[in-house]
Amino acid sequence: MCPIEGKPPVRAIVPILVLCLSLLSVPAVAAPAKGDDAQRLDKARILMELSGSQALADQTLLAVTRRAEELMAHENPGREAEVTALVRDHFLPKARTALPELARGITGLYAAYFTLAELDQMIAFYATPAGKKLVALSPTILQQSMALGQAWAEGVADRAWDSFARAAQERGLTIPQQL
Repeated sequence: MCPIEGKPPVRAIVPILVLCLSLLSVPAVAAPAKGDDAQRLDKARILMELSGSQALADQTLLAVTRRAEELMAHENPGREAEVTALVRDHFLPKARTALPELARGITGLYAAYFTLAELDQMIAFYATPAGKKLVALSPTILQQSMALGQAWAEGVADRAWDSFARAAQERGLTIPQQL
């Protein structure tokens, strides 16, 4: 996005990209320290599979990648094809390779926070028509939620920026060029 009336471009995707990269590099969370560890991990893996979490993670990764391409293309006018190739050839493959590591970590969290009975209940839900509908519609809802979130963030930034910048300036604080 181009700066508007002295406002820096809204870079809402940068924190998301940093979060995704940090999550992709975190080692898997240790399994719970109870006697049913292996069973809970197995149930959590089944839950992740039934809930479509892999597809959602990949969809989120693609959205982040597209936004990173847009940001880089904005900074490199006339070189959009080169930027797209660079992001897709270097970032996307490495991030996709690291997704199983993220899945293991999330599986460990579910195993740590839910009992066998609770995991069974969630698995049973995903076997119902409502659960299957949730899985089927989750990519669409995620995509639309991301668009709503970005529009919301831009609107908030537009409404709050002048007051924020003035208050920061009054306090002698320096505002980064890109937020």
